Amino acid sequence: MSKGGPSHAISGVFVFLLLGIFAVFSTVMVVLGAKAYKATADRAAEHNAGRIASAYVRSMVRADDDRDSLRVDEIDGLSAVTMHYDFDGEEYLTRIYVYGGMLREWFTYAEADFEPEGGEAVCAADEMRASLSGHLLNVRLRHGNEWTSVDIALRSAAN
Repeated sequence: MSKGGPSHAISGVFVFLLLGIFAVFSTVMVVLGAKAYKATADRAAEHNAGRIASAYVRSMVRADDDRDSLRVDEIDGLSAVTMHYDFDGEEYLTRIYVYGGMLREWFTYAEADFEPEGGEAVCAADEMRASLSGHLLNVRLRHGNEWTSVDIALRSAAN
């Protein structure tokens, strides 16, 4: 009877030791996989934010590309792309700018005072730099450490 006791005890310890090692390695693999997924998802979100912001700027400028209606302004230290409209004799404007970590759009009467916090938030962005050289608009947008550049040749230049 004494022969069966020690061999079963050793084999039982060995089985539990293998189960413990398997559990530790499984946990390590899950943690490493979760970190890799989070890093990939964060990079994709940062990249997509830049694409969304640049596509938004491009579509707004294309939609409102009328002769002499677009200009680049520096207002209270913020770079803004400003588009002017005339509806039934009233002058309006749309400003696209970055404020408070968001790309924003402000549509208002031309005479209204600029209130950057009042603009409609479009998407995340940390900084915007815009320049207009002849009929080429360049808008650079920063989200995190990534810069996205948009170059738009104004169609109204051909009119």
